[in-house]
This record gives sequence, structure tokens and C-alpha cells, in this order.
Amino acid sequence: MTQKVTTADCKKALAQAWPTVFGTDLPDQASRWKRISKRGKKGEPVERVFFHETLPVQALVVEKDGVIVDTILRGFARFDAPEDSATEAEFAMAERAETNAGFEFLGKYPLFRPSDFLFKMCSEEEAARDGHTWYELFPTTDFGRGETHNDEQIDYLIMSHLPEGDGEVMEGTFASQGTVSECEAALRAKGFICADEWTPTSKKGAGAETDD
Repeated sequence: MTQKVTTADCKKALAQAWPTVFGTDLPDQASRWKRISKRGKKGEPVERVFFHETLPVQALVVEKDGVIVDTILRGFARFDAPEDSATEAEFAMAERAETNAGFEFLGKYPLFRPSDFLFKMCSEEEAARDGHTWYELFPTTDFGRGETHNDEQIDYLIMSHLPEGDGEVMEGTFASQGTVSECEAALRAKGFICADEWTPTSKKGAGAETDD
């Protein structure tokens, strides 16, 4: 008989994953999670999304055949709560992220992966016209699987992942010292995803068969 994974099991896994992002910081916060959703049908991986009780952090716990196979901790930023579709809980998380404390917290810890962002390069002609190479970064939602739109500063979320010397010159647009081809290669090497090669796979809103 397949072992049943409970919410308590998920919280334990999240506590164990905590040091991978926060090191020895905030140990008293490692177990403070609230389950927000569960999705997945019989025979498929079951996904549970958790929001932290006090910090702008969300988590995904993936269960397969009664075993937790993946645990992802990710920051929660304003773009994770689209105005036209966000839930009350998501709006509350966005408000938490937009405080001064939330801004500083998200900038301090590596809570976003390069693969959480899509890039779109300028053309050679545009680089020649503007005198430098530039590219746009687009954040995704649902742990890198859903589409979103953003018109706010994002460099503080991913500064440690940017190619050396690159910087945000306006919301979501970054300048590079390299050529277009060099910049694109550097972004790919870091793990950013080319927007033209990405297809959204989010199943957000899909239900699950049980409540645990």
C-alpha cells in the first residue's frame, strides 16, 4: 500500500530544506508554513503549495508514489500576485513583499533561480543604434511555469545571478558590456531561459483528489 504523505510531512521537508537557502539564519522560521493548495490526480505527481506565515516566501512540495521527490523554496514578489487573478492570500503576500523589510529580505537571500526568469535579447541593429547590448528579463510565476507581467525593478531579486558587469537600466531591462552573442551565451550559462524557447506549463488551479 502506498504511503500517505501528509501536510505535516511536507512541513518537515520544508524545515529540512530551509538551510539550503538561509544557511543558519532564521532557524525559528523554518517550520512556519501554511498550505495554500494541492493539485494532482491519481497516478500523477501531487503538488502542494505553501506560504510562509510571516515572510515573503512560498514553497512547492512535490509528491510521487507516496514519496516527497522535490522541495522548492522561492521568494514571493509583487508579480506573483496578478491584479486580475490573485487570491486574497496572494495579495497579502504581495503586500508583505512590498514593505521595506520585505524588499530587504528578498534582496538578501537567493530566493529566485535564473530559471525563474525569461530573457529576450536586443538585436545587433538595436545594440548598434543604442551603443550597447541590452536585454529584457521577464519573471515567471508558479515556480517557473506560469506567465506574468512586470513593470517594476527586479535586479535586487537576481543580482547574484547576473553576468558580471550587467545592470538594470530601467524596469526589467538590463545593459551588458558584451556583444549580443556573448551576452546571450552568458545568460544561458547562468540558467536564464530564452523567452522564444519557453512554453508555460502551469496547471495552477487544477484540483486534487484529497484534502490532506
